[in-house]
Amino acid sequence: MRRTLLAATALLLSGCGAATGGTIPSTVREPPGQRVCAGANQQDFDAGLDDRVVVSGPAALLAFGLAPPPSAPPSGGGQPVRGFKLAVRAEPGADFTVTTRTAGTALLFDRAKYRRDNAYTLSDGTPSYRFTGCADQRALWVGSVLTTGPAKVELSIRYGAADHPVTITAYARK
Repeated sequence: MRRTLLAATALLLSGCGAATGGTIPSTVREPPGQRVCAGANQQDFDAGLDDRVVVSGPAALLAFGLAPPPSAPPSGGGQPVRGFKLAVRAEPGADFTVTTRTAGTALLFDRAKYRRDNAYTLSDGTPSYRFTGCADQRALWVGSVLTTGPAKVELSIRYGAADHPVTITAYARK
């Protein structure tokens, strides 16, 4: 029985390493304010979304629909905010920081702060987040833009020695 369990564990671990292109398992704790290759679940956006992707150098961003207002207030109190999903893709070897420049918005990519009830305050997010891609493949993460109202958000992406402005817009749900 023990030999079978060890063999199954070895097979499972070898399969996970192959499936992720040798990246570090996602159970590794990431530095605060940063997502690294370990957090990559897939390498690219789903097909058919190309016309909504905003690209700046090694970074690509894709905004999704604005969520409805939360049905309950945040458990810690405070003013509830809405949000929209934001996917961030990094080219192999990329290192960049995304910062929101729009008042009343924050970025939420810290998995430790994700909530099942989707009830957040602006203070659950941060003004900027650093993304470090994988050495040998694209990496893609999904987080959120928390907002007190704006669905059009000005961001800057810092790579190299300069900031590069971009605008993302959550699409309206029908």
